[in-house]
Amino acid sequence: MIDYAGALFLVIGFIVILKIAGLVERSTRVIAISKQAVAVLRDEDMSDDEKENLMQSHAKQLAGLFFLLTIGGLAAVFLPFALIWAFDQAGLISVDSVLAVALSWPFITVTTVVIIIAIVVSRKR
Repeated sequence: MIDYAGALFLVIGFIVILKIAGLVERSTRVIAISKQAVAVLRDEDMSDDEKENLMQSHAKQLAGLFFLLTIGGLAAVFLPFALIWAFDQAGLISVDSVLAVALSWPFITVTTVVIIIAIVVSRKR
């Protein structure tokens, strides 16, 4: 049973860190900036200098977002795992057992269904 709790902690920890770091919002910002960049490229009324300035601005924003998304994603994956690993080192839980549960198809299926239900319910509010 402790292995299931550890696997659940990995999933919940991942989601919480994603939320705290604002990774979903930042990824939607990447899409918005990309659309703006395409619009700039297609704008025939702008001079090449204006386009270049705007594209450099978009590139800087995207580079910053890439950095934040990469660091946030790594934190979301590795921080919960690091805690499970620390508990493994203390002899309280087994990393191998937790990963076996977390990667099992029943666990993945149930957590996927629960997450989808949570998203649907939260969007209806």
